[in-house]
Amino acid sequence: MKYALVNCNIYTGNEIICNEAIIIENNYIKSLVDVSKVPSDIDFIDLGGLSVAPGFIDLQVNGGGGYFFTDNPTEEAVSAIFEAHKEFGTTNFLPTIISTSYENIVKAIDTVGKCLSNNKYGILGLHIEGPYLNDTKAGVHNKKLIRSIRDEEFYNLIEKGTNIIKLITLAPENVDKRYIRMCINSGIRISAGHSDSTYEQASEAFKIGVSSVTHIFNAMSQLGSREPGLVGAALENDDVWASVIVDGVHVHFSSVKICKRVKPLNKLFLITDAMPPVGKPEDTFKVGDLEIFCKEGKCITKDGILAGSSLDMATAVRNCVQRIGIPIDEALRMASTYPAEFLGINNLLGRIKPNFIANLTIFDNQLHVRGTVVNGKYEATIRVKA
Repeated sequence: MKYALVNCNIYTGNEIICNEAIIIENNYIKSLVDVSKVPSDIDFIDLGGLSVAPGFIDLQVNGGGGYFFTDNPTEEAVSAIFEAHKEFGTTNFLPTIISTSYENIVKAIDTVGKCLSNNKYGILGLHIEGPYLNDTKAGVHNKKLIRSIRDEEFYNLIEKGTNIIKLITLAPENVDKRYIRMCINSGIRISAGHSDSTYEQASEAFKIGVSSVTHIFNAMSQLGSREPGLVGAALENDDVWASVIVDGVHVHFSSVKICKRVKPLNKLFLITDAMPPVGKPEDTFKVGDLEIFCKEGKCITKDGILAGSSLDMATAVRNCVQRIGIPIDEALRMASTYPAEFLGINNLLGRIKPNFIANLTIFDNQLHVRGTVVNGKYEATIRVKA
């Protein structure tokens, strides 16, 4: 299949282009050409002045469409989660499993592995957040499931998850260096999160290869006058990436602005940490046996503990632009180009350029998603207020 997207503004990830068309052939972007040079023998899709950007890439998705992946690590759940987030411009993601049993992690690995083999649902791999965390920073994670690494269990997970597990969030102060090195040598990125590490512990972890922090400012030791903590170590180190939840609930918008000023331009990227209500609004849902209440944009326990978010990526981008003052093209890079760079897939995704996979987000001038292209397939979005 070959067609052209015309009458659109193109945010390539490098620049903004007008008066050009995107030629898509099968799963890939074939070329960007002047509209006058589009071959007459291919189909046109007139976007009526809408804008096109690289598809959003979300590296922390717990759920969506009414499904919570940890409690239901099945292909049915993955499909529903993908469809829910696609309505908001996400074309690729990491299904994320939080602290759970060894057996459940294995199920998640098997499910994600099958989806990867079949190139389904925009999956890039698996994000394992826990159970190797610090229980003083558990958040909504079940403290009874947080545990130290067990040799045989961990070796089996790494062996079984090779080329499937892409990211593990752990508390570096509680994990021996050899396990971190083992993951890195297996191609798995390690992120510090749900951690009470000191500045010194965090800095040492970064030296041995921990490359990022998970949802910066949340569930971690904070920057203080006498103890910089994990936040301070991450802000100081220009080589360290950070993901951030820009919903105005998890992090004050001004804190995001400060973080954006401090970190190198490409080192801060957006995640949603999304839960089941995304794409299927509901007042309550379950995390294991724990009831979570959705109220005024928050997902919280009865005790007021944050439990992921009801955020979608389009809203995160919109918040960056409208509430923080980040330029549109930079906010779009935070949702696509930079996560692709972090995962090392920026030769295929995260930009609009020839020979890249044709995964695109189409939006209006209010940054509401109006359509997507996934693996070359164009689809208008029904939910226009995304």
